Amino acid sequence: MQTVSQEFARLPDHRRANASYPLADVLRSAFAMFSLKSPSLLSFREQTRQERRNLRAIYHIKEIPGDTQMRAALDPVSPQPLRALFATLFTALSAAGVVKQYHYGSGHVIVAVDGVEHFASTKLHCPHCTTRTRRGGATSYHHAGLAAVMLHPDHEEVFPLDFEPILNQDGARKNDCERNAAKRLCAALHERYPGLPVLLVEDALYANAPHLRQITGYGWRFVLNVKPDSHQSLVKQFAGRLESGQVTELRQTDAAGVQHYFAWTSGLCLCESAVDLRVNYLLYEQTDKKGVMTRWTWITNLPLSARTVERVMRAGRSRWQIENETFNTLKNQGYHFEHNYGHGTQNLATVLAVLMFLAFTVDQIQQRCWELFRRVRAGLRTKVKLWESLRSLFKVLLFRTMEALYRQMASLYDIQLQ
Repeated sequence: MQTVSQEFARLPDHRRANASYPLADVLRSAFAMFSLKSPSLLSFREQTRQERRNLRAIYHIKEIPGDTQMRAALDPVSPQPLRALFATLFTALSAAGVVKQYHYGSGHVIVAVDGVEHFASTKLHCPHCTTRTRRGGATSYHHAGLAAVMLHPDHEEVFPLDFEPILNQDGARKNDCERNAAKRLCAALHERYPGLPVLLVEDALYANAPHLRQITGYGWRFVLNVKPDSHQSLVKQFAGRLESGQVTELRQTDAAGVQHYFAWTSGLCLCESAVDLRVNYLLYEQTDKKGVMTRWTWITNLPLSARTVERVMRAGRSRWQIENETFNTLKNQGYHFEHNYGHGTQNLATVLAVLMFLAFTVDQIQQRCWELFRRVRAGLRTKVKLWESLRSLFKVLLFRTMEALYRQMASLYDIQLQ
């Protein structure tokens, strides 16, 4: 938290010189609101004397703004400098040895990319909202973003690397979309994480020629889901090779009685309009003891063999972690991601979303690297109970550090720390 607080102080403040609250304090306050999992901005602002003292001690906030002042101060702030803080936190992860622990296969780092919506309304809107026309002709307004998250099939924690807003620019005639955002996001990742051996895992939306040309131009590896209805050329090529005996197959049954079937081939054309793009194709079927079969198909530029197909399959299937461990956690485990903390007329909705992702990232780092956090979380069993207990103590007792607060929680719930 001290790292984030220090970085907030370095961000440029372009407001008038006599602004009521320093921008660093406004950012720290919004970050603290998400760190403490306050259900609303009003709830955060209704503070006890002890809360205000704890905010100053733990989150280094000198002057705490009101809800109106916070929204007004954050609305004109550009989210771009805030996004750079993900790389700062990644540097701390690397120094702690976590990035090395997340190396997968031959030393790649799995990065999952997916979109998530964080605001929707039929009334409230700003010039940057994307729009949809509903049945009956009504217009709805939306804010969303494209998240890039470092993950590993064997580890619970996920670490956001960036959050690219999906929003309309001034004067735009067409809605922004995930594909356009992906182009910007990948360029930003390449710039902010030079030399990172990325293994990109994405859904079928991204299995298109422009995207593959961009990411392979960076030297990245990929495992992308493909679907029969949207990638018919690949399916036909695979079927033809299967019929002519040019597909390698592998069948296994594990100790639990689950059957695994792999079938793969290399060098297929991505599509008829991009015959120069060659990809390797992997089909995987899993059949449980009840006979229920589930099928996945991917394209990749990783080499496929009997020794590698399981590893590639696990990388492809790990994409679910961005939905379950990231988006589901933000929506359903105390972060209130879909609550409208503020919309504004410029950047407020996006700035608040980025700050929430930063708070989530810090939580994930604590969960991975801080033994005290892990023991208290295990003792309380659910994150929702953890956050509720944290907020309750934060309101009524004084603490100089977050460590002191967690030790108090451990004492109250008789959680063994040794």
